[in-house]
Amino acid sequence: MPLQGRLTVIQGFLREKDYPLPLEGDFTIGRDRHMSLPILTRTVSRNHAKIAFRNGTYSITDLESKSGLLVNDRKVSMTVLRHGDLIQIGHVKFRFSMQEPEKPPAPPVEVARAPMVIPPKPASPPPPPTEKEPERMAASPFTAEELACVGRTIGGIKLIAALARSRRAMIYKGTQASYNRVVAFKMLRPEAATKPEIVAWFIEGAKRAGGLRHEDIVAPFGGGSEEGVIFLYLPFMENGNALQRFSTAVEDGIPAVKRALEALVHVTRALEFAHGSGILHLGLRPSKILFHELRRAKVTGLGFDNSTSAAGAQSAPDIESYLAPEQFGGKGNLTAETDIYSFGATFNYMLTGRHPQRDRRQRMPPPKQFNRVIPDSVCRIAEKMVNPDPEERYRSYGQLLHDLRWALRGEAWPHA
Repeated sequence: MPLQGRLTVIQGFLREKDYPLPLEGDFTIGRDRHMSLPILTRTVSRNHAKIAFRNGTYSITDLESKSGLLVNDRKVSMTVLRHGDLIQIGHVKFRFSMQEPEKPPAPPVEVARAPMVIPPKPASPPPPPTEKEPERMAASPFTAEELACVGRTIGGIKLIAALARSRRAMIYKGTQASYNRVVAFKMLRPEAATKPEIVAWFIEGAKRAGGLRHEDIVAPFGGGSEEGVIFLYLPFMENGNALQRFSTAVEDGIPAVKRALEALVHVTRALEFAHGSGILHLGLRPSKILFHELRRAKVTGLGFDNSTSAAGAQSAPDIESYLAPEQFGGKGNLTAETDIYSFGATFNYMLTGRHPQRDRRQRMPPPKQFNRVIPDSVCRIAEKMVNPDPEERYRSYGQLLHDLRWALRGEAWPHA
């Protein structure tokens, strides 16, 4: 069962109150009495913010409020919530936490009445009061050692929150006071840092990524080694990744299709630039497409060896479902068409909110099967990108970019 989010008021007139967040649907906050959490003060807009639960994570979105939404003392329009984040709406400040969901009380058991009347027994003294069992906090997804890094300053970066972990690295949210900016801090995990082949993979990838200067690529600001920690730091992408933003693609309808196309244009430009430098991604999936504060898509992970044979490579179904057929078992050469396949599988997710599935012949069902509003022109692009035969896919990013822009111009899209 997934962990359940909770909001605890730590500042304001609702202080010390606790609000469990739903595991389905949205939790709305505002001055209107019909909100999930009404806050009746003029510093809060009628429809101020909403919290949504998708794919095991909570995200909070500002509903164009007048006073704005602050997370960890920084104004945001939308961001993924992490355990321990501080949220401020008007003059009320909350702490967000992840805990085990409360179990509903057991239904009462009905007992049939006996046909005969039994005289009542003498009243017995009430049982002695028992101490209430303290509420059990949910286990953190991070180890105590990983959480202990929060608050440290490494390489001039102060770590303020743990964001994610992989087999080889940990990612933290940090602040760099010298440049007055928020960054994503990526460091090798201690057990990975003891393996020379993984250290070499990390350092070489950081050097290659640092040389990719393009407006649609998330490239490192810098990196280094300090007190045994090998790290790099990158721009912090405020608006999450495609895995989170397109999980409700079917419910969002045609506007989500347009947003997916617009994102693909930017990522195609980034992949084309990297390919011109002789670099393939080989690990593209929705979590590798990030969105900055203006909701523009950028790609991360370029420069690193993301192939299945790389040192410490991770094998998981949610990763393998985006890999091209030729990436398994050395069945073929890895070319730009290989990345186009993974890009197409990612596009399928952005159109449907579903991880791709393939039959025995490595074919994917058309995305229109799951989302009827997708225009035929867009569906044809997605199907061509994931053709099992590399010769039948787009042979260049220029061809793909032409069709994406044509689809954006040729359809009647909503203005919003």
